[in-house]
Amino acid sequence: MSTSCNPDEFTHTRSETDPKALREQAGEVNAQNGVTRPEVTKPAAGGRLHPLQDDAPPLGKQYDVGSGRRLMLHHAGTGTPAVVIEAGAGAFGLDYLNMFELCAKRTTCVLYDRAGSGWSDPGPRSRSAREIVTDLHNALGLAGIEGPYLLVGHSLGGLLVRAFAQHFPDDVVGLVLIDPATESFPLPQEGGEAVVLAMLEELRRNPDIAREWYPTLFAEWEKLPTQVRDPLIARHMDADRAIVGLRDMQNARRIQEEVANGPALPDVPIIVLTGMEIDPTSGRSDEQMHALNQIKLAAHAAFVSSVPQGEHRVLQDAGHLLYTQRPDVVVAAVFDILDRVASH
Repeated sequence: MSTSCNPDEFTHTRSETDPKALREQAGEVNAQNGVTRPEVTKPAAGGRLHPLQDDAPPLGKQYDVGSGRRLMLHHAGTGTPAVVIEAGAGAFGLDYLNMFELCAKRTTCVLYDRAGSGWSDPGPRSRSAREIVTDLHNALGLAGIEGPYLLVGHSLGGLLVRAFAQHFPDDVVGLVLIDPATESFPLPQEGGEAVVLAMLEELRRNPDIAREWYPTLFAEWEKLPTQVRDPLIARHMDADRAIVGLRDMQNARRIQEEVANGPALPDVPIIVLTGMEIDPTSGRSDEQMHALNQIKLAAHAAFVSSVPQGEHRVLQDAGHLLYTQRPDVVVAAVFDILDRVASH
């Protein structure tokens, strides 16, 4: 797969300096047809998985970040700055394995699971952005991955890597934001506990419903090596893990406000990737999604203009999951910043 991209494929907007920014689509995802069914560990009665869910992760290790609470972190490659990937809401670190492997061909690359997701132990409920990124900072230290870091954040992860840069500015040399959440993009209101619990119960009764909720992602996971694919899909169908993603979405507005009102970002290169392809979304027409995409585009452009070294790349042939559709474009953005850092 190519790790370069044609500049004509997207619109560039560079900023010299300017005002403030905006907000997004937390890591929820969409729909596409024709997903084949992998052979995965079957759930037990009530939708609970067999002991698989207590096994070690298929890749990476679990690091104790305090009070016996462990985070899964996986790294590969050599070199510095290290590239660190922050997942969207409801996603696990291994969902980004394809992009991770491309980046690891050039430098150290890291993916991990936030508390309660994937193969990481639960943390306190409704955590602040600062608590989440401090977990990551601690896990990086325990794994011996020293800064500086080039942070890559998808969707809600875009807000979280900004929070990391706000709180650990000396450790960050650049950001790549993949269709990120930003301040002015409308988010779900806090609360909605009844909706979360209803979805959780539905998943417990029928774990296969997850395939209907996220067919595009299931199709992507099927392409992974068997030793990663099977446990990853099984864990995504586990209600106890899925609820973390639902709560991420509930907590997104709080994180958005915390980042918007937080310390200034360091003056580092920031590339924002915006996917303009219409994502099939249950309950919304193409016209509604087009209107939301225009709001997102304006929000991303405003954020780019608010930072000294901002650059905006707009893709017409990819949507919110552009890291699966155009990983070459994501990796090209990462490598462009690595080149800039090396030239200084």
